[in-house]
Amino acid sequence: MHDSIQTEGAPLSEEERIAANRAAIFSALRDEGVLRAAVSYTGSGDSGGPDGVRFEMPDGPRELEEMPMAPQYVESHQYVDGAWQTTVSLTDRPLDDALTDFATDAVEEHFAGWADGEGASGEVVFDATASTITIEHNSYFIRSDYFEVSV
Repeated sequence: MHDSIQTEGAPLSEEERIAANRAAIFSALRDEGVLRAAVSYTGSGDSGGPDGVRFEMPDGPRELEEMPMAPQYVESHQYVDGAWQTTVSLTDRPLDDALTDFATDAVEEHFAGWADGEGASGEVVFDATASTITIEHNSYFIRSDYFEVSV
């Protein structure tokens, strides 16, 4: 059995939570004057994750002096009284954490198991001007070509 509990307001669908989180991220980026933010990631051998967040301002890349907050719907899972329960709560998160969480979820959704075997790397680019998110993904693999010739 798996229960879902919405702790803030009326229950939102997963699509509504993603849309709300996305809108809050873009709002926070624009409020700080960020043109683009990129979350890089790498992994192989069954492990991997984000490497960091880069912010691009009109005058070039730089660190934010103070990390702004972005309201995010966050899921947590607990095993209570013999059943898994999912709780969704609206929480202020540091913008770099909100970007990293959103990027990690997006990569896993589109490239499930990306860190397995030879792994992968890439960037998730948040373009605040166009309100778009692009995953730039590189999958790694060892290629083997088998040939059999009778002579």
